[in-house]
Amino acid sequence: MEIGDILKNLGDMDETEPSKWDEVIQPKSSYLITGDVGMGKSGLAYFILERYSQKYSLTPAVVGLPKGKRTLLPGNFEFLSDMSQIPATENAIVFIDEADIQLPLDSNKNKEAVINFLSLPRQRHQLFILAYHFPRLVKGTYLPFFSAFLFKRPPYLLEFASKKGSDELMQMMTKAGERFDEMTSEKEIREHTYVVAPRIRWQGILENPLPSFWSEELSEIWSGVGIECQGDRLVVVSNQLELSPEVLRNRLKAEGLQDPYWHNVKELQKMCLARGLPTTGNKDALVIRLFGLN
Repeated sequence: MEIGDILKNLGDMDETEPSKWDEVIQPKSSYLITGDVGMGKSGLAYFILERYSQKYSLTPAVVGLPKGKRTLLPGNFEFLSDMSQIPATENAIVFIDEADIQLPLDSNKNKEAVINFLSLPRQRHQLFILAYHFPRLVKGTYLPFFSAFLFKRPPYLLEFASKKGSDELMQMMTKAGERFDEMTSEKEIREHTYVVAPRIRWQGILENPLPSFWSEELSEIWSGVGIECQGDRLVVVSNQLELSPEVLRNRLKAEGLQDPYWHNVKELQKMCLARGLPTTGNKDALVIRLFGLN
């Protein structure tokens, strides 16, 4: 059965029992987290890493985290410098944060790597969590690999988040947005996740607690982190507060996003203000802030 057909048959429910998460998150599976900046994607991911590394006796592992940030996580975490280390990291629950930057699906090499590790979690006893801000390229080819889709509040500019060819994903995000619009506070929004779990034929809102080691620093764990071109690769680096306009334009173009530079500074500031983001800085800083690439 296709995902679109499954979605039509899923009822929409609310669930507060923690055990529902146990039905959704299973070993040897892959999960996609998506949502707007600051809506709790990392908090959700680290809750899953903490709870299910213990439940399933897996090593919690994070890809690409700068060395200066690693002390924010417990001592039992393993840190992978890049995607090439994933195949050798067996018996692990692996989190790829900021996948828009770390795993841009704009090359055949990256596409092959994604299909490789998403299709083999059973053989390697792995569980994958990918967090995308704009999941435009996580389209039909990859959807069947995910056991569930975990939505925090979708991006303010929803039209940039998906595109024709990702109709199922757009349908899920639209429904998630409607449910989050019913909530009355940012705290309530952060504490909930809209879950679409085709494998267990269920979708609805779940409360998500934060991990026991959560701190405000963790919510900004990627601040001061950017990407730079090294040969033909985009490499995650720390202490790079802004991306160059050229790299940023290329990154957005590769993901099929509209060039935001046609907006003037005042328009970008207005967009930041509408989303509760700081309005300081030049055009590059505002674009990076709006598009979640920093």
